[in-house]
Amino acid sequence: MPREHTILVRAVSKIIDAASAAGVEPEELYRAVNLNPVILNDPDNRIPFAQLVALYEHAARLTGDDAFGLHIGERADPRLFDVLGYMVVNSPTMGEALHRLVRYHSIWSDGASFNLDISDSLVSLTYEYVGGRSDMSRHDCEMTLSIAVSFSRRVTGVDWTPREISFQHAKPKSTAEHQRIFRVPVRFNRPDNTLVFDSSLLTLPIIKADASLCEILDRQAQEQLSRLPRREGLVDQVRQLLSEALNGGDPRLEIISQKLGISIRTLQRKLREEGTSHQDLLDEMRSSLSRRYLQEPQLAICEVAYLLGFSEPSAFHRAFRRWTGVTPKEFRRGIDSHT
Repeated sequence: MPREHTILVRAVSKIIDAASAAGVEPEELYRAVNLNPVILNDPDNRIPFAQLVALYEHAARLTGDDAFGLHIGERADPRLFDVLGYMVVNSPTMGEALHRLVRYHSIWSDGASFNLDISDSLVSLTYEYVGGRSDMSRHDCEMTLSIAVSFSRRVTGVDWTPREISFQHAKPKSTAEHQRIFRVPVRFNRPDNTLVFDSSLLTLPIIKADASLCEILDRQAQEQLSRLPRREGLVDQVRQLLSEALNGGDPRLEIISQKLGISIRTLQRKLREEGTSHQDLLDEMRSSLSRRYLQEPQLAICEVAYLLGFSEPSAFHRAFRRWTGVTPKEFRRGIDSHT
């Protein structure tokens, strides 16, 4: 059974405070998501990440603020994010702050992750839901990209403008607040939740950064990271999905990426960074399963090809010869000769 993704309960306060300012009683929000407020007494407690995401959506509905997430992100102080926030505030440059955000974000929550893709002229900061794309995460996602833009403007003293903003969720009725905060056309129903900006901004100094404090926070964050339960790696997740797909499903790259809730390009890049690929993992699994199936005399070779997801037996024959140096028939003869 997959481990439930969580987030520190400290994340709740900014939602409750914003909703309270709009006249919504905290108890009403707690009831809406079945959250026991007693758990909030210890700031180191964790709650299901899905519960936090739902809290944003209910708060937006109950306050009548259709840009609830954007507004929280625009006003929030990253120091509300505990060690992670203080590290961002005290990093020497915007680039170093983003690298720390990517590296240590799982201290705050393992329900989502950041990816930083840097080219010669552009940077893409992508926010991904680890358990797959959620259609009920609009306000959490908009808060995240809103705080990335708004706060970096404040701490660098530079009123910069992104090149692009895109979200996976559907376009809301009004995008006026998106335009006011981001100042660029915002795209919806896209493969990723991504903020794109000029790479020159990475060198912007953070005005009040304390390098000595940042070094201390680095050590503290590394210690906290080492104490977290080990999250199942992407390669393990892909192997699991391929195993399920080879049992009557569809093992194609685009299907696996959809189930993971990330784009094909992102999946390919992340697997490449781990020294493998979708095709390598699929071949590895098919090769292993083919040997097992061929030891079952009641299975015809054409049936084995079908079970492995090949469109025709000839494609299976070619692949098996590549893996083993022999044909499926020759492999079976070798088994028979040893029995």
